[in-house]
Amino acid sequence: MTAARVGALFAVIALSATLAWVSWPRPDTLIRVRRGGAAMVTDADGRTAPLSDTVYVHGGGSRRTIRVVNDDTVKHQLAMFNIPAGEQTEYTVPPGTFGGACSAHPISKHLTFIIR
Repeated sequence: MTAARVGALFAVIALSATLAWVSWPRPDTLIRVRRGGAAMVTDADGRTAPLSDTVYVHGGGSRRTIRVVNDDTVKHQLAMFNIPAGEQTEYTVPPGTFGGACSAHPISKHLTFIIR
């Protein structure tokens, strides 16, 4: 195989991977509760941070998608979301501000979602 063909093949693979990443269906926000109750939040751009008292959800269209994955061995309440142990659920929510009790916060016990 010539260097030109290898380069072209690499370009096709890189383009395919980029298109798959951009078009892959993923939620606007992913919340993953790990064993022990610690939760992490990943936004649509792939940035991950510990769950704070306020979660900002951004996205396109009139509704936002939030996926909650509970890898813990107990049920968790995350404001308006109730997730059984070992389950994952995806919610579609309208813009607004929602809040409630949160079992993944050891101190404040409250979580607010600001959905834009």
